[in-house]
Formats: sequence, structure tokens, C-alpha cells
Amino acid sequence: MSISESTEDELYRASMRSMFGVSDDEDSDDDENISQYLWTCNTDMSRPISIIYHLAFLAPGHGNSLWNACICIAEHLSSASNRSKLFGQDLCEKMPWPPNRSLEFGAGAALPSMVLLKEGTERVIITDRKVNDQTFEALELSVKKNCQRWGINIESAVIKPHTWGEDVNKLIEGDWGEEEGADMLVSSDCIYNPQYHEALLQSAAGTICKRRGLFIVGYSYHTNVSTEHVEAFFSVCGAYKFRVLSEFKKEYKEQMGIGSKDPERAVVYCKVLAHRDSIYCE
Repeated sequence: MSISESTEDELYRASMRSMFGVSDDEDSDDDENISQYLWTCNTDMSRPISIIYHLAFLAPGHGNSLWNACICIAEHLSSASNRSKLFGQDLCEKMPWPPNRSLEFGAGAALPSMVLLKEGTERVIITDRKVNDQTFEALELSVKKNCQRWGINIESAVIKPHTWGEDVNKLIEGDWGEEEGADMLVSSDCIYNPQYHEALLQSAAGTICKRRGLFIVGYSYHTNVSTEHVEAFFSVCGAYKFRVLSEFKKEYKEQMGIGSKDPERAVVYCKVLAHRDSIYCE
């Protein structure tokens, strides 16, 4: 379902007003601590896709900002040519598209989940840590507004609180059978703190479909954590029966999350993992 150019212009102006803190009566249903923005991405189609997203001022874990890893994963899920860069051509030929079920950890703006929703994923589970209601109100607004624009059943998406490593079974209760799991897991800029590596892997191992699931991990380096400590995630992942299948990096001009011009912080690294018993490891 496309939207008119005039609507696109209105959304763009609304995003600019939100960015600079200018109030607007049209957005009076939004919490004053939740801002609305518009993200656009060029695709294989003649017209770029656009996604409305919201950021909560009190979101946990720097979730009140849009980070490069979130943008990068969303970009590379949005079209066949971009997916071949993310997954590699061999993997693209094996995996069904769109996935039936997806799950995003530490979602924040949740751009990857919004793209998967638009692509036709039947069940999109969006999670973040429960610190306050604002984070989930922002996610609910994003799901509602994008589903309305695209003509998608809002029940295709479900938003759940989740602390990594805790109550993993509750993430998939009622969504699929015990022997199933998510066909696609997404984690954008979630591995900067090595203290939480194993907790995230516990959640991933407990929710992925072991036969056909893929786990996308996108990240950038941070000045307060050594590169070795961030990359240690991929050393630990073997203990949870994950294997790295593909990887690539993309350079950006700045790190959007903090506006840093440091080119090293702006780079996004993406690795795609699968369970060692999956069809992709045979």
C-alpha cells in the first residue's frame, strides 16, 4: 500500500518538528516524551520505502537514539540486492523469504522489525527491556501507524518486555509450538557490553528455530569498550551451538546514535549466525 507524495511531505515535516522539539496539534495523541520520525531507504523498487518510528526519551540502553547498526540491518533486509550483501548469495538461495516468524532483541526504534513486517513476515515479535512504559508505547505507535499505512493486520506484530537470559520460554508462548522457534532473530548494537553476551546468547538459543533460523548481529565499536571485548561475543557463541555463516561491514559518515564524526565508530559490522544443526550448516 503506497502513500501519496503529500502524505510523505507531511510525515517529513512532522519528523523535523519532532527532531527540533516543535509541538504539533496533529501529534497530540503522542506522549510529550515520545518523538516521531520518518526513515526512508532506497530499494530495488522505483520508490523508496518509508517507515515511521518513535523514540522514547526514557528508553533503556541508549534506546532513545537511532544507531547505525539498526539502520544498516533495516537497509539490508529491505531488498533482494541488499539481502545478498548481508547474507551472501549462497545463503539467500537457501533461505525462504520473507521469514515466517521474527524476533528482535533490544529493539529501540525497531526499524528491522518494521521492515520485516512490511516484507510480509507473518509474526513479528519486538522486545526490549522493561524499565518504563514509554518504550513500549513508542513501539506500539510505530506498529500502529505503519500497519495502517501498509494495510497490514496489526496483530501480525506483538511487543513483549524481555530481559536477556530471563523467562526465555515466555517469548514464544502461544506463538508457535515447542519444537519451533523464530526463523530470524535480530540484534542491533546489543553486544557493546561483554557483561551481557551470555545472557543475549541464552535468549537467542532458546528462541531460534534450530533447523532454519538465522541470527543477525549488527554492531559498531565504542570508545569505552575494547574491540576485543566486543568481538568476544563470537568466541562465546560456539558454546551455545551457534556458527558464523557470513559477515560484512558498511561505512557511514557518522555514528547517528551520538552524532560522532569518528569514522571508526561509524562503521557497522554485521554477522549472520545459525545453529550448528541447521540446514545452513549441512
